[in-house]
Amino acid sequence: MRRSRSLRVRGSLLFAATIASAAFCALLLFAYNPEQDNVNGPVPARWQGSATTWSLNPSTGTNVHTNGGDTISAAVTKGFDTWQQTLLNGQRINNLTVTPGRTTILTDPNSADCVNILSFVPSSAVSFPTGTIAFTDVVSAFGSPPTNYQCSTLPGLQTCSLPSCLIDADIIFNPVEQFYTTATTPPTAFDVQAVATHEIGHMLGLDHSGIAHSMMYPFGDTTAAIQERTLAVDDVAGIAFLYPSTSFSTLTGVISGQVTLGGLGIFGSHVIAIDSASGAAVIDGMTDLQGNYKLIGLPPGNYNVLALPLAPDINSGIFILDDFAGWSCGYAGPSENSPPCCDPATNISCTGTPLSNPTNYTGTFF
Repeated sequence: MRRSRSLRVRGSLLFAATIASAAFCALLLFAYNPEQDNVNGPVPARWQGSATTWSLNPSTGTNVHTNGGDTISAAVTKGFDTWQQTLLNGQRINNLTVTPGRTTILTDPNSADCVNILSFVPSSAVSFPTGTIAFTDVVSAFGSPPTNYQCSTLPGLQTCSLPSCLIDADIIFNPVEQFYTTATTPPTAFDVQAVATHEIGHMLGLDHSGIAHSMMYPFGDTTAAIQERTLAVDDVAGIAFLYPSTSFSTLTGVISGQVTLGGLGIFGSHVIAIDSASGAAVIDGMTDLQGNYKLIGLPPGNYNVLALPLAPDINSGIFILDDFAGWSCGYAGPSENSPPCCDPATNISCTGTPLSNPTNYTGTFF
């Protein structure tokens, strides 16, 4: 399964999006919003064996600036290392392994080759809507395991032994944008490591977060001289949920509940666990069709929970449901050929009724 979303700029904010894929597992609601698909209910996708390999096309255009900074390879490698090595309270809680492969001459996304590339030199065949900074094309194979699939670069059938396996992910940077690997980034330009780290999060199976200081937040301040390169707790917990170490469940906790309005569960409510001592937002998630939520991976502590509505459109608030399209696709029904998994305006095969969610209630602590 393959689906696409673009990045766009909203004012001074960067909408960092992906082209995301299908997903699976038994849990029906999450914090940190993994990419999902609907197979008898929403399920998250992940790499089989908690491991994957990536290949960099080292070619760059004049829009990529490394003088006085890291090489492109070093900046990208640091992005992958960030997801593997970040600790929670001094403990590593994921068992993810990501390995650099040989460099490649591939330039464009190819959903059929099962080769994960990062390219700064896409051909003219790759389109970037206005405001696009970079995108990630993610593909999964899913079904009742084992599921067979084919890769154009490998002989015979490949087998996915999970309900859903990520099988291909390509990150493509827009060649008309300015990218830097230096410690500080000029105004209106983008930090390679920061953008790569966000897109790698999508490559590994995470959708957007609604917490502003998280790596997977869908907007970025391009005027900042030092752009975010580190993970927040929400990101750390999210990657550990997908690829947990044996200590994940004992080192972290869970908060669950239901958000209702007039006695009925609210779909798509943004739920945030807030540290009661510091007031910091720690982990967030979205409610399912019945208003249920489950925030998994919280460090020990005392928390308040805040439930907030999404905005009805991009002119009325920070987040809309489409900002979490990879997550909400898990609730879209039996077919991914319907919103929000696809856009009827750009995809003639995309039909069906878009999901709707209440947007007119007041967020409260509970």
